[in-house]
Amino acid sequence: MGIGKSTLADVQLNHSDSFYYAGEKVTGIISFHNHHRKLTLNNVSFGFIGEVGYTGQKTRHSRDSMGNIQEETRTGQQQFSFINIHIQFTHSKDNEDKMILEHGHNSWPFEFSLPQNLPPSSGSITGSYPYIKYYLFINTDRTWFKSIKAQTFPLIIFPNVNIFNINEDRQSTAVYNRNDLYVKACLSPQSILPGEKISLDIDIQNNKQLKIKEIEAKLIQQREIDRNHHAEVIFKVDLPFSQDFKETKFHETFDLDMPSGHLPPTYDYTASCSDLSIQTSIFYEIKLQVKVHDWPNEINLIIPIIVGTESTAEQCQSRKSSYARKSIS
Repeated sequence: MGIGKSTLADVQLNHSDSFYYAGEKVTGIISFHNHHRKLTLNNVSFGFIGEVGYTGQKTRHSRDSMGNIQEETRTGQQQFSFINIHIQFTHSKDNEDKMILEHGHNSWPFEFSLPQNLPPSSGSITGSYPYIKYYLFINTDRTWFKSIKAQTFPLIIFPNVNIFNINEDRQSTAVYNRNDLYVKACLSPQSILPGEKISLDIDIQNNKQLKIKEIEAKLIQQREIDRNHHAEVIFKVDLPFSQDFKETKFHETFDLDMPSGHLPPTYDYTASCSDLSIQTSIFYEIKLQVKVHDWPNEINLIIPIIVGTESTAEQCQSRKSSYARKSIS
């Protein structure tokens, strides 16, 4: 979406992937390519927006013909800006919101600092609900055309979540113990960075020699905005497990590879605008599904895991065990 058919706007950032951490300085070049001999733009504004989108209720007040206040509550897709930063990049001598473009290429540098505490970008950039998204925007209107044109440039922003202070030796555990079947799953460490490995220790006591068909592990991202909930499977894998296992005991550790790249960290945040506050949360869990022959439902074990963005010390402690270990990609 451009400023006009014959005037194009562009923003070049110092990060080519448009990814930033909260608190970072964003610098770049804003440019206009003008095909006219000379063009005047009025009410030029350039800024940074943080926006929350969710499905919820909104109450509107109005007055009827008699002057009585009417209250109407509607449920639907809502969105509001919780961060709005005006960015200065050029000034005109007579009016700082007025800009004259010469024919050809016009460009100006800009910079601004992101707030220290921001929730991570989440959801689709196209705006599927619920979501948290960030973008730069340019709004202008052309004096001779009297129409406002807008252009947006999406950014991906994560907060800094340091997992160094979380005890890496501590395990997260889930247990199932009924119907003569005992399943215990331990996850270590309980906090991790993208691209690292997690160890999943599984202990099974199967006194009645029930036939276990399959064990599946999933990493699930849970995203909550207001009362909206969205679960997304980041990865799933069938653990190498003997099909139709009927032994009385099983004990093994599996190494699971976390995906690399930008993975929104575990984070809680309250987004506010005027008198409206929305609670947002992103958290993760390992879901272990154990499927038993002739059982109508599988066994589900949920183990929480914290995803961070950095650690001040590498988590390099070797994990030793007296039983077999398998690496799962």
